[in-house]
Amino acid sequence: MTEPLKVGSTAPLFSAPASDGKAYALADVLKAKRVALIFYPGNNTPG
Repeated sequence: MTEPLKVGSTAPLFSAPASDGKAYALADVLKAKRVALIFYPGNNTPG
């Protein structure tokens, strides 16, 4: 497991699938607009 990010730190670059079926890369989205990232520990996982 990796260490949690500290508040205000830079998010690692990643891509993820969205509900519209497309994959989005953070680097590409940041070129067009500001982004608020929210991570839900255990979201969509058993337990």
